[in-house]
Amino acid sequence: MRRGAGSRALGPAARLVALALALSLAGCSVSIGIGVGDDAMIDTGTAPTAAASGFDTLVALAGPGVGIVDDPLRVPVGEHPRRALAPGSFDWIEIAAPLRAAATPVSGGRYSSLQTLACDSGSVQLRAVFANSAAFSVGDTIELDTTGCRFGSVRFTGTMAMSVGSASGYPGLSAAWSARITIDYTAWRTETTTLPAQARVVTGRAVLDGQRLDALNAIVEFDSAQLSIDPVVSGVARARQSVELLTLRLVDGPSDDTVGIDFELADGRFAGTDLARLRARSHGVVTLPGPVPAYPLDILLVSAPDDSAVYADAIDATKIRLDLDRFLDGVIDATLSTSWSSLRGLI
Repeated sequence: MRRGAGSRALGPAARLVALALALSLAGCSVSIGIGVGDDAMIDTGTAPTAAASGFDTLVALAGPGVGIVDDPLRVPVGEHPRRALAPGSFDWIEIAAPLRAAATPVSGGRYSSLQTLACDSGSVQLRAVFANSAAFSVGDTIELDTTGCRFGSVRFTGTMAMSVGSASGYPGLSAAWSARITIDYTAWRTETTTLPAQARVVTGRAVLDGQRLDALNAIVEFDSAQLSIDPVVSGVARARQSVELLTLRLVDGPSDDTVGIDFELADGRFAGTDLARLRARSHGVVTLPGPVPAYPLDILLVSAPDDSAVYADAIDATKIRLDLDRFLDGVIDATLSTSWSSLRGLI
């Protein structure tokens, strides 16, 4: 929260006491500097919450879980489709594209398919029109309507509609393929089937550029002007998040994945506060480890409209260092120490 004018009347000693109290409440410790200015939107008190919100949204978009509140330690290794939005959509493309084999000819030389697919439990209805019966092609449209479709410990409901803008190879069958696909999400819900219940409901449009390099490696570029995300955390619905001007590049690897991301976040939980609108971007790339523990590593930069910012450096599966930059000029004004368990408690 931005401090009111009353804080400016405090003397130097009172300010030091107030800062010490704020840090103790945040469970952090100062290692350099004396904090940030009185009017900073992101300061020693708000930095952990800003970092938590940025990391949680990153994981909801890029994996390996629904969000950092959904403990990655509980995500089965190799679970497919993966939970997060971008790679989960990529997996559904590889599931749906090969189903043209059962399509029937329709007018205009195209092929139509209406199928119901079995999941571990529940089902998916697929409606598709294919340009031809042999290849993934420009103009293909695929719509998935899910009814409690569960794979492993993740369940999908809602509608995903895909339209192919460019294509090479054959998703799901070719050793290598690429495609640009516009995806419309309508109340597309991804949720855990294990407790505590976690979920994300996504509505909006995105463009996915996918490249399958080989059986284990792929690149996903994911862009959207705006997505609405409604989270459920520990079974309780939370205020809507609006993710805008999103760009994401996810590189799958045989061991660890990496993600480069940039987005603006309006989180309803922070409406009317200094954290009502944040920008989050990777500082370089963020690593998403394949084996557990699978918390993101490396640096996420979260900034507010006044250019106050925090470099959230996830050092390992336990420790996170928060470097506060009052003017986003590279000069660090304060450094705090926190942990993943502390951040998870904030969201």
